[in-house]
Amino acid sequence: TDITESLLDRCMYSEDLPPVDLLVRTSGEVRLSDYMLWQSNFAVLQFVKVMWPDFGFMHFVSSLLDYQRQQPRLAEYREKYGDYLGQMRDWELRSLEERVSEGTERRQEEFVVELKKKRREMLEEFSKLEVAGA
Repeated sequence: TDITESLLDRCMYSEDLPPVDLLVRTSGEVRLSDYMLWQSNFAVLQFVKVMWPDFGFMHFVSSLLDYQRQQPRLAEYREKYGDYLGQMRDWELRSLEERVSEGTERRQEEFVVELKKKRREMLEEFSKLEVAGA
Protein backbone atom coordinates (compact mmCIF):
# COMPACT_ATOMS: atom_id res chain seq x y z
CA THR A 1 0.00 0.00 0.00
CA ASP A 2 1.18 3.54 -0.70
CA ILE A 3 -0.14 4.99 2.57
CA THR A 4 2.32 4.75 5.46
CA GLU A 5 2.83 6.46 8.80
CA SER A 6 5.70 8.50 7.43
CA LEU A 7 3.56 9.64 4.48
CA LEU A 8 0.82 10.77 6.89
CA ASP A 9 3.42 12.68 8.92
CA ARG A 10 4.67 14.43 5.79
CA CYS A 11 1.11 15.45 4.79
CA MET A 12 0.33 17.24 8.07
CA TYR A 13 0.42 21.03 8.27
CA SER A 14 2.54 20.54 11.38
CA GLU A 15 5.17 18.53 9.49
CA ASP A 16 8.03 20.89 10.35
CA LEU A 17 6.97 21.56 13.95
CA PRO A 18 8.19 19.79 17.08
CA PRO A 19 5.81 17.34 18.78
CA VAL A 20 2.99 18.76 20.89
CA ASP A 21 3.82 18.77 24.62
CA LEU A 22 0.70 20.47 25.99
CA LEU A 23 -2.70 20.68 24.35
CA VAL A 24 -5.29 22.89 26.07
CA ARG A 25 -8.98 22.42 25.25
CA THR A 26 -11.19 25.24 26.51
CA SER A 27 -14.98 25.30 27.03
CA GLY A 28 -15.09 22.38 29.45
CA GLU A 29 -15.53 19.83 26.67
CA VAL A 30 -13.56 16.67 27.38
CA ARG A 31 -12.88 15.66 23.79
CA LEU A 32 -10.45 16.64 21.05
CA SER A 33 -12.86 16.43 18.11
CA ASP A 34 -9.96 14.94 16.12
CA TYR A 35 -8.01 18.20 16.53
CA MET A 36 -4.30 17.40 16.35
CA LEU A 37 -5.05 13.85 17.37
CA TRP A 38 -2.11 12.44 15.40
CA GLN A 39 0.35 15.06 16.62
CA SER A 40 -0.58 14.92 20.32
CA ASN A 41 -0.04 11.21 20.92
CA PHE A 42 2.42 11.94 23.77
CA ALA A 43 1.04 15.30 24.90
CA VAL A 44 -0.39 16.38 28.23
CA LEU A 45 -4.07 17.12 27.62
CA GLN A 46 -5.60 19.93 29.64
CA PHE A 47 -9.39 20.45 29.64
CA VAL A 48 -10.35 23.85 31.04
CA LYS A 49 -13.91 24.85 31.98
CA VAL A 50 -13.63 28.34 30.55
CA MET A 51 -14.41 29.66 27.09
CA TRP A 52 -11.47 30.72 24.89
CA PRO A 53 -12.10 34.51 25.07
CA ASP A 54 -12.01 34.26 28.89
CA PHE A 55 -8.86 32.10 29.00
CA GLY A 56 -6.42 34.35 30.82
CA PHE A 57 -2.97 34.40 32.29
CA MET A 58 -3.91 32.48 35.44
CA HIS A 59 -5.54 29.73 33.37
CA PHE A 60 -2.35 29.54 31.33
CA VAL A 61 -0.16 29.33 34.45
CA SER A 62 -2.43 26.63 35.87
CA SER A 63 -2.08 24.64 32.65
CA LEU A 64 1.70 25.01 32.75
CA LEU A 65 1.83 23.86 36.38
CA ASP A 66 -0.28 20.83 35.50
CA TYR A 67 2.08 20.13 32.60
CA GLN A 68 5.10 20.35 34.93
CA ARG A 69 3.40 17.94 37.32
CA GLN A 70 2.74 15.42 34.55
CA GLN A 71 5.97 15.95 32.60
CA PRO A 72 7.97 13.18 34.36
CA ARG A 73 5.29 10.63 33.45
CA LEU A 74 5.19 12.00 29.90
CA ALA A 75 8.97 11.64 29.62
CA GLU A 76 8.69 8.09 30.96
CA TYR A 77 6.05 7.21 28.33
CA ARG A 78 8.11 8.78 25.56
CA GLU A 79 11.17 6.84 26.65
CA LYS A 80 9.25 3.59 27.10
CA TYR A 81 7.21 3.74 23.90
CA GLY A 82 9.53 5.91 21.81
CA ASP A 83 11.83 2.94 21.22
CA TYR A 84 8.84 0.85 20.25
CA LEU A 85 7.61 3.52 17.85
CA GLY A 86 11.13 3.84 16.45
CA GLN A 87 11.20 0.09 15.91
CA MET A 88 7.81 0.33 14.20
CA ARG A 89 9.17 3.02 11.88
CA ASP A 90 12.29 0.93 11.23
CA TRP A 91 10.07 -2.06 10.48
CA GLU A 92 7.93 0.10 8.22
CA LEU A 93 10.99 1.29 6.32
CA ARG A 94 12.44 -2.22 5.98
CA SER A 95 9.06 -3.54 4.92
CA LEU A 96 8.68 -0.67 2.50
CA GLU A 97 12.04 -1.39 0.95
CA GLU A 98 11.16 -5.06 0.60
CA ARG A 99 7.69 -4.77 -0.87
CA VAL A 100 7.42 -1.35 -2.48
CA SER A 101 8.70 -0.56 -5.89
CA GLU A 102 10.46 2.62 -6.90
CA GLY A 103 7.19 3.73 -8.51
CA THR A 104 5.41 3.89 -5.17
CA GLU A 105 8.07 6.13 -3.65
CA ARG A 106 7.85 8.38 -6.70
CA ARG A 107 4.03 8.51 -6.45
CA GLN A 108 4.27 9.40 -2.76
CA GLU A 109 6.79 12.15 -3.43
CA GLU A 110 4.69 13.56 -6.28
CA PHE A 111 1.63 13.48 -4.02
CA VAL A 112 3.39 15.40 -1.23
CA VAL A 113 4.81 17.96 -3.66
CA GLU A 114 1.38 18.51 -5.24
CA LEU A 115 -0.27 18.76 -1.81
CA LYS A 116 2.19 21.43 -0.69
CA LYS A 117 1.72 23.32 -3.96
CA LYS A 118 -2.06 23.35 -3.49
CA ARG A 119 -1.68 24.51 0.13
CA ARG A 120 0.60 27.35 -0.96
CA GLU A 121 -1.87 28.41 -3.68
CA MET A 122 -4.75 28.28 -1.20
CA LEU A 123 -2.85 30.42 1.32
CA GLU A 124 -1.96 32.92 -1.40
CA GLU A 125 -5.64 33.18 -2.35
CA PHE A 126 -6.61 33.66 1.31
CA SER A 127 -4.03 36.41 1.68
CA LYS A 128 -5.72 38.36 -1.18
CA LEU A 129 -9.16 38.31 0.49
CA GLU A 130 -10.34 41.51 2.08
CA VAL A 131 -11.63 41.42 5.61
CA ALA A 132 -15.08 42.92 6.08
CA GLY A 133 -15.02 46.06 8.18
CA ALA A 134 -11.24 46.45 7.95
